[in-house]
Amino acid sequence: MKWDLSDKSRVDSFIAQVERLSGQNVSDCYQCGKCSGGCPVVADTTLAPNRVIRQVQLGLKHEALTNDLVWSCAGCYTCSSRCPEGVDTVRIIDAVRAIALHEEVRLNGGAAAVRTFYRAFLDSVRDFGRLSEVGLMGGYNINSGRFWTNMAKAPWFLLKGKIGVTAHRVSNLDRLRRVYERIHELDGKAVADAGAQRPEEHH
Repeated sequence: MKWDLSDKSRVDSFIAQVERLSGQNVSDCYQCGKCSGGCPVVADTTLAPNRVIRQVQLGLKHEALTNDLVWSCAGCYTCSSRCPEGVDTVRIIDAVRAIALHEEVRLNGGAAAVRTFYRAFLDSVRDFGRLSEVGLMGGYNINSGRFWTNMAKAPWFLLKGKIGVTAHRVSNLDRLRRVYERIHELDGKAVADAGAQRPEEHH
Protein backbone atom coordinates (compact mmCIF):
# COMPACT_ATOMS: atom_id res chain seq x y z
CA MET A 1 0.00 0.00 0.00
CA LYS A 2 1.45 3.34 -1.11
CA TRP A 3 0.73 6.60 0.68
CA ASP A 4 1.08 10.09 -0.76
CA LEU A 5 3.57 11.87 1.50
CA SER A 6 3.46 15.22 -0.26
CA ASP A 7 2.86 18.35 1.83
CA LYS A 8 -0.59 18.61 0.24
CA SER A 9 -1.65 15.27 1.78
CA ARG A 10 -0.15 15.80 5.24
CA VAL A 11 -2.05 17.64 8.00
CA ASP A 12 0.31 18.42 10.87
CA SER A 13 -2.50 19.74 13.07
CA PHE A 14 -4.10 16.29 12.91
CA ILE A 15 -1.18 14.81 14.89
CA ALA A 16 -1.68 17.30 17.72
CA GLN A 17 -5.44 16.77 17.67
CA VAL A 18 -5.14 12.99 18.03
CA GLU A 19 -2.52 13.33 20.78
CA ARG A 20 -4.60 15.75 22.79
CA LEU A 21 -7.78 13.72 22.41
CA SER A 22 -6.12 10.36 23.21
CA GLY A 23 -3.62 11.57 25.80
CA GLN A 24 -0.90 9.62 23.96
CA ASN A 25 2.38 10.65 22.35
CA VAL A 26 2.27 8.94 18.95
CA SER A 27 5.99 9.48 18.39
CA ASP A 28 6.67 6.93 21.16
CA CYS A 29 5.62 4.19 18.72
CA TYR A 30 8.64 2.83 16.81
CA GLN A 31 6.64 0.39 14.66
CA CYS A 32 7.77 -2.88 16.25
CA GLY A 33 4.45 -4.48 15.26
CA LYS A 34 3.77 -6.29 18.55
CA CYS A 35 0.34 -4.68 18.75
CA SER A 36 -0.59 -6.01 15.34
CA GLY A 37 0.69 -9.51 16.09
CA GLY A 38 -2.02 -10.01 18.71
CA CYS A 39 -4.90 -8.11 17.07
CA PRO A 40 -7.95 -10.42 16.68
CA VAL A 41 -9.44 -8.48 13.74
CA VAL A 42 -6.31 -7.71 11.72
CA ALA A 43 -6.84 -10.71 9.42
CA ASP A 44 -10.10 -9.14 8.23
CA THR A 45 -8.84 -5.59 7.72
CA THR A 46 -6.58 -3.94 5.17
CA LEU A 47 -4.45 -2.22 7.80
CA ALA A 48 -2.79 -3.26 11.08
CA PRO A 49 -2.90 -1.18 14.31
CA ASN A 50 0.73 -0.06 14.05
CA ARG A 51 0.11 1.19 10.50
CA VAL A 52 -2.80 3.31 11.72
CA ILE A 53 -0.44 4.92 14.23
CA ARG A 54 2.06 5.44 11.41
CA GLN A 55 -0.59 7.28 9.41
CA VAL A 56 -1.18 9.55 12.40
CA GLN A 57 2.58 10.08 12.85
CA LEU A 58 2.82 11.19 9.22
CA GLY A 59 -0.23 13.46 9.45
CA LEU A 60 -2.15 11.44 6.84
CA LYS A 61 -5.53 12.50 8.13
CA HIS A 62 -7.74 11.23 5.31
CA GLU A 63 -6.09 7.80 5.26
CA ALA A 64 -6.33 7.45 9.05
CA LEU A 65 -9.98 8.50 9.24
CA THR A 66 -11.17 6.18 6.47
CA ASN A 67 -9.29 2.92 7.02
CA ASP A 68 -11.35 -0.10 8.06
CA LEU A 69 -9.25 -1.07 11.11
CA VAL A 70 -10.41 2.06 12.95
CA TRP A 71 -14.01 0.93 12.52
CA SER A 72 -13.44 -2.81 13.08
CA CYS A 73 -11.40 -2.45 16.30
CA ALA A 74 -12.95 -4.57 19.06
CA GLY A 75 -11.40 -2.49 21.85
CA CYS A 76 -9.99 -5.64 23.46
CA TYR A 77 -6.77 -3.83 24.51
CA THR A 78 -4.50 -6.67 23.36
CA CYS A 79 -2.50 -4.13 21.35
CA SER A 80 -2.15 -1.71 24.24
CA SER A 81 -1.08 -4.42 26.68
CA ARG A 82 1.64 -5.64 24.31
CA CYS A 83 3.25 -2.28 23.54
CA PRO A 84 6.81 -2.14 24.97
CA GLU A 85 6.59 1.66 25.07
CA GLY A 86 3.28 1.77 26.90
CA VAL A 87 1.40 3.39 24.00
CA ASP A 88 -2.35 2.94 24.46
CA THR A 89 -3.20 2.07 20.86
CA VAL A 90 -6.92 1.69 21.60
CA ARG A 91 -7.14 5.29 22.83
CA ILE A 92 -5.47 6.49 19.63
CA ILE A 93 -7.89 4.47 17.50
CA ASP A 94 -10.83 5.77 19.57
CA ALA A 95 -9.62 9.34 19.01
CA VAL A 96 -9.34 8.82 15.25
CA ARG A 97 -12.84 7.32 15.15
CA ALA A 98 -14.25 10.21 17.20
CA ILE A 99 -12.76 12.75 14.79
CA ALA A 100 -14.18 10.87 11.80
CA LEU A 101 -17.64 10.81 13.39
CA HIS A 102 -17.46 14.48 14.34
CA GLU A 103 -16.42 15.49 10.82
CA GLU A 104 -18.91 13.06 9.22
CA VAL A 105 -16.20 11.61 7.00
CA ARG A 106 -17.42 9.69 3.98
CA LEU A 107 -16.40 6.03 4.11
CA ASN A 108 -16.26 3.23 1.56
CA GLY A 109 -16.05 -0.57 1.57
CA GLY A 110 -15.68 -2.43 4.84
CA ALA A 111 -15.31 0.76 6.87
CA ALA A 112 -18.70 2.02 5.65
CA ALA A 113 -20.39 -1.32 6.41
CA VAL A 114 -19.05 -1.44 9.97
CA ARG A 115 -20.03 2.17 10.70
CA THR A 116 -23.52 1.53 9.30
CA PHE A 117 -23.96 -1.44 11.65
CA TYR A 118 -22.50 0.56 14.54
CA ARG A 119 -25.02 3.35 14.00
CA ALA A 120 -27.95 0.99 13.46
CA PHE A 121 -27.16 -0.73 16.78
CA LEU A 122 -26.92 2.53 18.75
CA ASP A 123 -30.01 3.99 17.05
CA SER A 124 -31.99 0.89 18.04
CA VAL A 125 -31.00 1.24 21.69
CA ARG A 126 -31.73 4.98 21.63
CA ASP A 127 -35.17 4.49 20.05
CA PHE A 128 -36.34 1.53 22.15
CA GLY A 129 -34.16 1.55 25.27
CA ARG A 130 -32.82 -1.88 24.39
CA LEU A 131 -31.64 -3.75 21.33
CA SER A 132 -34.46 -4.50 18.93
CA GLU A 133 -33.51 -7.19 16.42
CA VAL A 134 -36.15 -5.96 13.97
CA GLY A 135 -35.01 -2.36 14.38
CA LEU A 136 -31.36 -3.33 13.99
CA MET A 137 -31.94 -5.38 10.84
CA GLY A 138 -34.22 -2.77 9.33
CA GLY A 139 -31.87 0.11 10.10
CA TYR A 140 -28.83 -1.72 8.76
CA ASN A 141 -30.55 -2.98 5.60
CA ILE A 142 -31.97 0.42 4.70
CA ASN A 143 -28.86 2.48 5.46
CA SER A 144 -26.45 0.02 3.84
CA GLY A 145 -28.52 -0.37 0.69
CA ARG A 146 -28.54 -4.14 1.22
CA PHE A 147 -32.32 -4.37 1.44
CA TRP A 148 -32.64 -8.16 1.31
CA THR A 149 -29.82 -9.12 3.70
CA ASN A 150 -31.06 -11.92 6.03
CA MET A 151 -34.61 -11.56 4.70
CA ALA A 152 -34.69 -15.25 3.68
CA LYS A 153 -34.02 -16.17 7.32
CA ALA A 154 -36.68 -13.86 8.75
CA PRO A 155 -39.62 -16.36 8.51
CA TRP A 156 -37.64 -18.99 10.42
CA PHE A 157 -36.72 -16.51 13.16
CA LEU A 158 -40.35 -15.40 13.44
CA LEU A 159 -41.72 -18.96 13.61
CA LYS A 160 -39.19 -19.93 16.27
CA GLY A 161 -40.00 -16.83 18.30
CA LYS A 162 -36.43 -15.56 18.05
CA ILE A 163 -37.61 -12.13 16.94
CA GLY A 164 -40.91 -10.29 17.22
CA VAL A 165 -42.76 -8.26 14.64
CA THR A 166 -42.83 -5.22 16.90
CA ALA A 167 -40.15 -3.78 19.16
CA HIS A 168 -40.64 -3.36 22.91
CA ARG A 169 -39.83 0.02 24.45
CA VAL A 170 -38.59 0.48 27.99
CA SER A 171 -40.19 2.97 30.35
CA ASN A 172 -38.62 6.41 30.93
CA LEU A 173 -37.11 6.33 27.44
CA ASP A 174 -36.71 10.11 27.50
CA ARG A 175 -34.02 9.77 30.18
CA LEU A 176 -31.95 7.50 27.97
CA ARG A 177 -32.30 9.86 25.04
CA ARG A 178 -31.03 12.71 27.19
CA VAL A 179 -27.97 10.59 27.99
CA TYR A 180 -27.38 10.11 24.26
CA GLU A 181 -27.70 13.83 23.65
CA ARG A 182 -25.31 14.65 26.49
CA ILE A 183 -22.70 12.15 25.30
CA HIS A 184 -22.96 13.51 21.76
CA GLU A 185 -22.48 17.02 23.10
CA LEU A 186 -19.47 16.09 25.25
CA ASP A 187 -17.81 14.07 22.47
CA GLY A 188 -18.26 16.89 19.99
CA LYS A 189 -16.79 19.41 22.44
CA ALA A 190 -13.80 17.15 23.19
CA VAL A 191 -12.99 16.74 19.48
CA ALA A 192 -13.45 20.46 18.82
CA ASP A 193 -11.25 21.42 21.77
CA ALA A 194 -8.55 18.97 20.68
CA GLY A 195 -8.67 20.43 17.17
CA ALA A 196 -8.21 23.94 18.54
CA GLN A 197 -4.62 23.14 19.55
CA ARG A 198 -2.11 24.96 17.34
CA PRO A 199 0.25 22.75 15.28
CA GLU A 200 3.31 24.35 16.88
CA GLU A 201 2.17 23.03 20.27
CA HIS A 202 2.87 19.47 19.07
CA HIS A 203 5.86 17.96 20.83
